[in-house]
Amino acid sequence: MKRIVYLLLALTLSVLTSCSDKGYLNAIPAESTLLISMNTAKLSGAGNPVLLKTLLHVSNLDNTGLDLSANLFFFEDAQGNLGLCAKMDDRAKLGETLGRAGLKMQQRRGFDFAVLPNHWVIGYSDKAALMMGPVVPAAEGETMSMMAKYLSADEEAGISGTPMYEKLDSIHAPMAMVSQAQALPEQFVAPFTLGAPKDADASQVLIAAEMEVKQGCLWINGHTFSFNRRINSALEKAAQGYRPIEGRYAKSMSNTDAVGIFMNVDGTQFIQLMRQNRGLKAMLSGINSAIDMDNIIKSINGDMAIITPSMGGDNFNLMMSAKLKHANWLADVDYWKQSVPQGGHIGDWGRDCYYYTGDKTSYFFGVTQDWQYMSGGSKEAALQSVSPSKNPINADIQGRIKGEKLVMVVNFEALKGSKAEAVTSLLKPMFGNLNAIVYTLK
Repeated sequence: MKRIVYLLLALTLSVLTSCSDKGYLNAIPAESTLLISMNTAKLSGAGNPVLLKTLLHVSNLDNTGLDLSANLFFFEDAQGNLGLCAKMDDRAKLGETLGRAGLKMQQRRGFDFAVLPNHWVIGYSDKAALMMGPVVPAAEGETMSMMAKYLSADEEAGISGTPMYEKLDSIHAPMAMVSQAQALPEQFVAPFTLGAPKDADASQVLIAAEMEVKQGCLWINGHTFSFNRRINSALEKAAQGYRPIEGRYAKSMSNTDAVGIFMNVDGTQFIQLMRQNRGLKAMLSGINSAIDMDNIIKSINGDMAIITPSMGGDNFNLMMSAKLKHANWLADVDYWKQSVPQGGHIGDWGRDCYYYTGDKTSYFFGVTQDWQYMSGGSKEAALQSVSPSKNPINADIQGRIKGEKLVMVVNFEALKGSKAEAVTSLLKPMFGNLNAIVYTLK
């Protein structure tokens, strides 16, 4: 009998310890839209917590007062603020670490705060350390007040009791992510929302993924889902329509192109997904008024690639290539020429090759002799869309495309301007300098 009592006590203590270990997660708000966990003990190389080392001005994190045997969590709160949450081991020791870095400490509501280099703010309690930023100097006080609210939150207000955390906790990988589609930069959302009903909000579509950083590339292998049964069912059905990519157009993406999306589809099924996807509809809206893209897409059966050479500016900029099962729509081109919107023009540039100009848009398209659809913003770009580039993307990335169901490649070297800054400001603190992101659908 005593043995049973001891076992029950041991089990109870184990459960209580397990629950208390999650206490630091209460500092991550339940309404967060993005959550990334890092098991630092199982990560190596570029997976090490770059942000912690950089901001704390230390090369070794073993004696900073933080407990890195527990997972680190990056998050984006409902207001779009980026944060990092770590478990506290020794509050006084962390204070000493910050003091040695020459940082000025202050207190708010019983929590310690300091402004870190690069305009990040750190705040901590006996249980958790939060870092949030970047923060402009004028907003430092407001940020500290918000962080004090997060640090004082109980389990009901924290992330650990949410479906998002439960989903993340079910992914057994050193680095994992669960994110609402709306938390991602808008120019990258379209592939993740393919298959979602028209009335689905981007907050209802989520991505669950394993992540790995290797040789300057962030590899993400995941799937989209929803906590809404109807939306989740639609996403699952859509995923069944993707077939293994043959890799026909992997070399067509240049190392100077910004974004590439690769898949292998039956166009008669895929058109239904495109019609209800706001991102892809917006992408093609500049030419859809003059060219019947729906019929072109219906004629696809095989590999398909949508490549954006550059991002930014008002001009239409897109290369699309695909293997066709027929090109019956060529018979309609004469009608398109007659019904082109005012100010537009459709002309010829070769056998079964045409171009459309109008409203800041130039689009050259056509069919090759071996039944491939080619297109781009110029004659040269259209021909390039179905040919190997002189300077293709990394061979490792090319190899990863073949055999997958859906792949998106984001090339940071080709991103410029404010849109690029929006992406890198989110990712650089977490992963350091990246050359590319490759997302593959499980």
